[in-house]
Amino acid sequence: MTTPAWKARAKSVRNKAEDAISRVTHMPPRRIRGDISPLWLDYHKTGQDQVDFLRELCGLQHDSHVLDIGCGVGRLAVPLTTALSKRGRYDGFDVMPYMIDWCDRNIAAYHENFRFTHADVQTTIGHDSGIDAADYVFPYEDNTFDLAYAGSLFTHLTTDGATNYLNQVTRVLKPGGVFVATWNMFNSDTEALVPGRSLRQVWPYEHGEYRLKDEVHPESNVAFDEVWLRPQYAKAGLRILEPVRPDATYSPLRVPKMVQAANLWYAVTIIATAPAHS
Repeated sequence: MTTPAWKARAKSVRNKAEDAISRVTHMPPRRIRGDISPLWLDYHKTGQDQVDFLRELCGLQHDSHVLDIGCGVGRLAVPLTTALSKRGRYDGFDVMPYMIDWCDRNIAAYHENFRFTHADVQTTIGHDSGIDAADYVFPYEDNTFDLAYAGSLFTHLTTDGATNYLNQVTRVLKPGGVFVATWNMFNSDTEALVPGRSLRQVWPYEHGEYRLKDEVHPESNVAFDEVWLRPQYAKAGLRILEPVRPDATYSPLRVPKMVQAANLWYAVTIIATAPAHS
């Protein structure tokens, strides 16, 4: 057996074994979950809590058409399989092809109204080929979605990519559609109000409108200045619905006591609406 054939056979065997386990646990294997979220983050509970949040505060209905930007390994998609009816639809995309592959095999294969797409977008944290995030066009028609969600997605984009993604969200949302996103956000009062390590300790590299945790791998973790961030929503045609809230999923209250996660004190959720008329 040639080397490529052997690798393909090994991958097929591994996938079948992992899928068998996933059918019992209804979650991806540890090696994949650990690439998108810390393993202490409760996959099922945080996903269901997010769906409940979208239902209670963001207008999620059983027949909504939902876009999951940076869908990862289906943490939101799995509970949405029961929250959405056959008349509802789900689309998710992510830059990591093996995550999309798992979602295709374990979610889309059993739910015909769920679709996953690989976004060939370059990033310094795992996908070093493809288009720049600043130039990526979401692969959907205008005015398609009732609700768009981006969980810990903008925490891995710098300004040009973030600005483009906000504009893309406006384009693909239906008039009056709702957009929910998490950000690491700071302002002039942050250091005095937020406990834990200081902003400069968590994100030591200052770039004006944003700060970086790692200069070599910018997308590893990004925090944005509120003074820059709010106007970007307005420029994209999105209206922020106040208040800006602490994020319920990416929250220090969920972190085990022995784990350091000072960045989560800066994590917020912004709910916004698209223009009522396109």
